Amino acid sequence: MAALFPLVILVVTGLLVRARFIDDGFVMLNMVSPALSVLVFFYMHLGWHACLYDDGLLSVRTLTGRRTVDLTRLTKVGRIEVVAQGPTDDRLILTDAHGVRVILNKLKGGRDTVDAAVRRALLQGPAEAGVRVSGRAVERLNLAEVRRPNGRFTVGRHIPFALIGFAPLLSVLVYVLLALVLTYGGYLLADIR
Repeated sequence: MAALFPLVILVVTGLLVRARFIDDGFVMLNMVSPALSVLVFFYMHLGWHACLYDDGLLSVRTLTGRRTVDLTRLTKVGRIEVVAQGPTDDRLILTDAHGVRVILNKLKGGRDTVDAAVRRALLQGPAEAGVRVSGRAVERLNLAEVRRPNGRFTVGRHIPFALIGFAPLLSVLVYVLLALVLTYGGYLLADIR
């Protein structure tokens, strides 16, 4: 859904300018559409007011409505950290066998934490489950079992720190090129002379 956002903005603005409903300056909106699509993709899965139920279900409120993740049928556990000048935003990314994905940090009320609930579900699950756990999530959840070759979990992807250092530069380069292509495409579609 989020990947279609720049294309929809491109077509809609182009057709509206061509029909002379809006000014051709709106084609410049195509320059920000890639950034908006990234925000939509990230915030679509971001959850809050998470409630844990006895049968291993974790219900989370998101922008697109309430989502329920089955902790007993997890397929992927990841971690995202956003470092800022203030406190670091550190969240878990959970995906279950039904394809439900949520990004969350803490539970609503109660003494139990998301970390404890996920760790408990992973350790109590069947050994042949094959849950992919990223290296950063292993650190946060204190799962030493992943390090063993015959461990219960499959080690997820590990991004080298050398690549992470170039990620901002590469993302700006890709963003600028994509924004210019979308803006030029908007002008071509709008047939501005």
